[in-house]
Amino acid sequence: MSESVENGADDKVVIEQRLLKIDEIFVYRIPPMRSADGHRADDWNLAKPLSTCSLIVCRRDNDLCINIMGERPKPGAPVGAVETFLFAQSNVQVDFSNPSHKIDHWVNPVVDSSRYFAVRIKDSQTGREAFIGVGFRERTDATNFRMSIEDYINSLKREEKAAALHKEFEQSMSLRCQSSGESGDAKLEKLPLPKSSLSLKEGEKLRINIKGTRANPANKNSPKIKKGIIGMAGLKKPPPPPDAILASHDSDHQGPTTTNNTNLSDVDWGDFE
Repeated sequence: MSESVENGADDKVVIEQRLLKIDEIFVYRIPPMRSADGHRADDWNLAKPLSTCSLIVCRRDNDLCINIMGERPKPGAPVGAVETFLFAQSNVQVDFSNPSHKIDHWVNPVVDSSRYFAVRIKDSQTGREAFIGVGFRERTDATNFRMSIEDYINSLKREEKAAALHKEFEQSMSLRCQSSGESGDAKLEKLPLPKSSLSLKEGEKLRINIKGTRANPANKNSPKIKKGIIGMAGLKKPPPPPDAILASHDSDHQGPTTTNNTNLSDVDWGDFE
């Protein structure tokens, strides 16, 4: 799910894409990390979470927003009506050129469980940052949360690589145009298409499977067709000679032959009155 958000200040269109939504998570107030190994879920008092919320992970431009949504009674509504509000938010801004802006700065899995994470949140009003604990009831939800973060990181790497290739292509084009004295559009028309290498690398093998040529092991014991009648397997039998046709015609005009001549007088009819 993606949405385009238009910023009125500089008329920039920002694309927002939802990566994950989980209806139930547990939020914990966690103590400072005791050792350099990492956070431990056993220190969080897991039986008493701070709140039960929902989680939405979305990408907004180049940032990853981890929104923790809570519920509260809706004012002026009937009893039992609730509304959702932003309980906490983590705005992830990964920069591969800056070691302090890696994903570990915002999201850290605990060392003693696969269902709990320490997430860095920031107060938009005061600017203060702190870690809170996020836990999932199902292990599959925790796996989906981890995979959504990995998809975000991989997409940033692909986009960065594509931008570097595009920049390199533009630089090479500008150098060629300057050396030849032609305009960029004219030079593009004369450029040959890039050659693709179809040769096999060392150690690679090419396998080709052609239908109908592979021997069927089930037909090993089937009778073989003689060489002289290979081409006659699918043809009908030739018609009989004229003498055989005449003989069969004469036999049709003769009366039917009886194979069992039973004498009716020998039949025992019993007493008949």
